Amino acid sequence: MSILREIEIEMLRPETAAVFGRALVFDGRPATSSGEWWRCWEGCAELSAGRQWVGFVQASGGNPEIRSMEREPGTEIVIPVDGELVQVVATGTRDATGVERPDALEARAFVLKPGTALVMAPGVWHAAAFGLRGPTSYFYVAERRKAEDSEGRGGWVEFADRFRLSCRFPANHEGIA
Repeated sequence: MSILREIEIEMLRPETAAVFGRALVFDGRPATSSGEWWRCWEGCAELSAGRQWVGFVQASGGNPEIRSMEREPGTEIVIPVDGELVQVVATGTRDATGVERPDALEARAFVLKPGTALVMAPGVWHAAAFGLRGPTSYFYVAERRKAEDSEGRGGWVEFADRFRLSCRFPANHEGIA
């Protein structure tokens, strides 16, 4: 015979979760980095004995003009939390001076819905994601580092040939809109 014990549901708080791990609470905590349409809390939790870290991003909706991207030395996974987001990715190309930059001509824009995720291969250029239908948030997990440490170039690199990107719905946007 088993005994049913009823326990009370409570809000997650750092002090009550401490015995079980660590609570991540972003309300009121200043972002560690930000851009025109996003705020990011980098390295808010470490995984795999500190080799990987988790970041949390709050992004506005709309269709921002993308002028630069960053890339990770290892894999990175992007996981939407509360709405559909658009993740723009690109391969790289060398500019006239031999510097590798994101290639706007090879860029793609993918919709990620909660319940899906994108695992980007090492070295894939990417912008901060933005909300498809309005503000959204997402987590990412990547090799531990800060964006400004990326290749010693401040992390964010402009496109080759001074391109900028804007995203649009396809003519037949069934399944997206």
